[in-house]
Amino acid sequence: MKTILKKFLNLCGSHKKQLYLAWLFQVLTSICEGAIYFTLFLVIRELLTGTFSGESLLRYSLYFLIYTVLHFVFYDLTASKQRPISYTVMKEERLSLTEKVKGFPLRYFSKNRISQLTSLFTTDMGFVEMQVMEIVAGVVSAIVMTTVCAIMLLVVQWKLALLLLVGLIPGCFFYLKAGAAMERCGQKKKSAQVAMIDATLEYVQGMETIKAYQMEHADELVGRQVDTYCDESVRYEATLTNWNMAYKIGLNLGLFLSLAVGAVWIGNGSVQPATYLFFVVIGIIFYRPLEGLMGHFAMLNLANSAIDHIEKLRREPEPHRAGNQIFTAEKTFVTFSDVSFCYDAGKNALGHITFEASPGTITALVGPSGSGKSTLLNLVAHFLVPVSGHIRFNGTDIEQIRLQDLIRQVSVVFQDVYLFQDSVLNNIRMGAPSASDKQVIDAAQKAQCHEFIQKLPQGYDTVLGEGGGNLSGGERQRIAIARAILKNTPIILLDEALSSLDAENAVSIQKAIEAMIRGKTVFLVSHTLSYIQSADQILVLDQGRLLGCGTHRQMLEQVPLYREMWEKEKMTKAWKL
Repeated sequence: MKTILKKFLNLCGSHKKQLYLAWLFQVLTSICEGAIYFTLFLVIRELLTGTFSGESLLRYSLYFLIYTVLHFVFYDLTASKQRPISYTVMKEERLSLTEKVKGFPLRYFSKNRISQLTSLFTTDMGFVEMQVMEIVAGVVSAIVMTTVCAIMLLVVQWKLALLLLVGLIPGCFFYLKAGAAMERCGQKKKSAQVAMIDATLEYVQGMETIKAYQMEHADELVGRQVDTYCDESVRYEATLTNWNMAYKIGLNLGLFLSLAVGAVWIGNGSVQPATYLFFVVIGIIFYRPLEGLMGHFAMLNLANSAIDHIEKLRREPEPHRAGNQIFTAEKTFVTFSDVSFCYDAGKNALGHITFEASPGTITALVGPSGSGKSTLLNLVAHFLVPVSGHIRFNGTDIEQIRLQDLIRQVSVVFQDVYLFQDSVLNNIRMGAPSASDKQVIDAAQKAQCHEFIQKLPQGYDTVLGEGGGNLSGGERQRIAIARAILKNTPIILLDEALSSLDAENAVSIQKAIEAMIRGKTVFLVSHTLSYIQSADQILVLDQGRLLGCGTHRQMLEQVPLYREMWEKEKMTKAWKL
């Protein structure tokens, strides 16, 4: 309990005072509830002893009224404080972690990491937001109520009270034993949940392939992970139920003992009936919050795990930050000096790459899949940071340049275009947030997408589906190109920018790209060598190594791999059914 409170308080940051106030109201609520029960005891005692009078009725009615009103006032204050604090704390945490995740390098986002992040931002944060305050409040209420009842019992009849408290010994034993068991089961359940999310995401993302190949058994992996999660959930609940039963039996031993001895003492006159009745009522009330602690403990276990996952992301090393040097340039020379990069501690994805790209030139990157082409583009964009060597813009190491200035230097059109659930207008305007509608439309016209946009239900105001799913691949590609045209940066990165276009559109887009890249430093990745044969220089990559750098003719003469790729492409174009 102490640990989870410390973690939650750390999570709350500047909202601790509000949190303490909410807990104070919870304590006062429980005290008022205890006072109501004690007033009831006084009434019963006077009724049984025959001392109850009209004055007593007036006095106790006033007590009941005051305690009841205060109880509801404090309860309302508690409820009004708890949930808003949770929402505010988790809103700030979501925004903070979202900002932090944005700064992580691309290599961070493996498939497994994406599943974990999905689980964290949905399940874990949702659980903390909805449950932790209520759980802590429940524990606080249980402790306060139990303490108030214990004090009343000790004051009224301390001997019976001590017998009643005997039940705490086996109860505490089972409570502590349950802790370790619930933690083990909770971790297994969480791991199964992450695996289930991972399998489900893969299933949904691969649906096109599944349907194309009628993969009837593709859902078996999802089914196995769902079964595993279900089994672990059932095991978790069964473990909770078993330990909860043992815990309740242990607690009630004290109640049975005190009531049995009390019944004997009534017989010999050692205890008054009113006192015994009070012990029956308050004894049950005494154990009721304690019995609920096992359920609270189970929830605290889940909450502890959820907060641990949040804390783990918070403790992730700060992502690499760019420097603070101001950099502005209308034309940019890009220089790679002995640059190497690896995703893990193993083999280099790129090794010892050296070349220079000048304004007004196209640098084409070719090579087999996995040769390092996209990695090199990501290094130019500073999405990745080299493990050794230097990348310079106009002689300035990009490690020293301010992030906002780096962003203004580079436009990227990826092979896999992602569009947001927003209007077409705003999706294009992401290239230049301050651009006017006229400038957006002008960029769309240059990218040859103005015509089809006008045919959409609301034109430029049409809200796109997730990922631009209501558009074809070619349409998404053209919007991405329009976005890059609007941004108008000195460096242009094109990763298979013509891959999703038909022949007619490809010609139009090529003209648009030619206009867009005039005077720019352009990097172009293409598996179709005929698209890049006119490039000013061609970098041939294989397994992260630079095999050659030069014109199309020079690469044909100097690099066997390039010559082989060129011959295969010619054979493919000549091939007929």
